[in-house]
Amino acid sequence: MIPFYEELKQSRESLGLSVVQLSNRTKISKEIIYSIEAGDLKILPKTYLRLFIKAYALEVNLDPLVILHHFEEFIGTPEPTSIPSPEVALKEPLQENHEIKENHDVPNIEKKRNRNFATIVIILVIIIFMISVMKQVMLDRKEKSITTAFPDSTQSGISPVITPVDTQAVIPQTDLKLTILTKDSCWIKIIVDNRDSFEATLPPRYRKEAVATEQFDVRVGRPAGVNLILNGKDLGPVGAPAIPTRLIITKDGVVRRQSFTAN
Repeated sequence: MIPFYEELKQSRESLGLSVVQLSNRTKISKEIIYSIEAGDLKILPKTYLRLFIKAYALEVNLDPLVILHHFEEFIGTPEPTSIPSPEVALKEPLQENHEIKENHDVPNIEKKRNRNFATIVIILVIIIFMISVMKQVMLDRKEKSITTAFPDSTQSGISPVITPVDTQAVIPQTDLKLTILTKDSCWIKIIVDNRDSFEATLPPRYRKEAVATEQFDVRVGRPAGVNLILNGKDLGPVGAPAIPTRLIITKDGVVRRQSFTAN
C-alpha cells in the first residue's frame, strides 16, 4: 500500500490540478502542500495537519476518513476524537492569501484615483465660476461709482428737463456753439458762462445744442457715450471710459479736463 501522501499527490495529478490551483481552492499555502506530498510532517502540529490533509483529500475526491486513517498509521498514533474547527487552523496568515488580497486592491486604487481626478475638476470649475462672479461685481461697482461722483437728478425727485432743439434759431458768429451727440444714455450737466445750467440724463442718439459767450462747464457721467462738437469742430475723446469727467471749453477748445474716480 502506498503512503497517504503519495495517494494525495497521485489523485491531484490525475485531476490535472497544479499545486497553485489546489492552494487557491483550499487556502492552504503552497509550502505546506509541497511538505505534505513529500511526507515532511514536521512543519505543523499534528492537529493542524489533520485539517489540511482532510481539506486536501476532499478537494481531490478522496475519502477524508480513509486518508486520515492512513495518516494515523503512518505516524503511529490513534486518531483524536475531537478536531479543532477549521477557522482556528486557518487564522494563520498564508502567503497566497496575501497575493490574492493585493490583486483585489488594484481596482480599489484605480477607483480612488478616478474620484480624486473628479474632485480636482469640480474644484477648478468652482474657481473659474467664482472668478467670473468677482469680475462682474467689480464692473457693477465701477458703474455705481459714476452715480456716486455725479448723482442723477432723478434720484433727488427732480425730473430731467430736455429742451427741444430749435433748428430755426439764428446764432451770432461771435458766440460759442456746443453740440452734444449721445451714443448711449448718459448723464450730462452744462453750466453756460457760469450762469445758466442744464442737467439731464439724455437718451441714446440724442442731439443737444447750447450757446455761450465765453465758456462751457460740462460734466459727463459716461464720456465714452458722448461726442462734443464746438462750432462745427469735433473736440475728440471726452475722457476715459466709465470715469466721470469735467471739461472747461472756451473758444480755444478744451482748456481744462478733470476726471473723477471713486475713493
